[in-house]
Amino acid sequence: MKTVSRICLLAFIVSAAIFSNGCSGYRLGSVKPSVYANINRIHVPTFENATLEPRIAVMTTNAVIKSLQADGTYQIATKENSDAVLVGKITRIERRQLRAARRDTLQTREMLIYMIIEWSLKDPVSGEQLAYRESKNIDDSNRDSSTSLRIVPGRVIGQTQIFLDQNFQLTERNALPLAAMDAARILTAQLSEGW
Repeated sequence: MKTVSRICLLAFIVSAAIFSNGCSGYRLGSVKPSVYANINRIHVPTFENATLEPRIAVMTTNAVIKSLQADGTYQIATKENSDAVLVGKITRIERRQLRAARRDTLQTREMLIYMIIEWSLKDPVSGEQLAYRESKNIDDSNRDSSTSLRIVPGRVIGQTQIFLDQNFQLTERNALPLAAMDAARILTAQLSEGW
């Protein structure tokens, strides 16, 4: 009888160790990076638009605000009540051919659209750049001048793919909100998870 109870006790200890080890990657509470520990409320003014696409700044800003609200790590606040101001600039919209027509390689059938956004965090009172490694200035002095589409801290790239039909402008206009939502998701991940 003692052997059976020892085996049951040993099986319980082993299963408890396996269960606790399997959940060791989870933690309770906030998961934001330690460099953002003192930031709880963020103000998001309308992003700057450096592209030729009309009305894209408000659409992108709204996508970022909705993504931050859905994530829940930070509260959206007015400038007076915020701990930081998220300043963003839509720098480029790029189009790349994904698939050509079968008989004419110059005619595009499917296209990738990229939206490049650079962002930084600023102090709401002084307007100075907050010295966090995840944020960077968005002026021309320290911007990566390469044309490669790399996501780096302070830059996000949203993308979507579209099939082109006869009305190219309408197709592209319908695809830009999807690229904005993808960029907003990545920007929120950089703020709330550090990557």
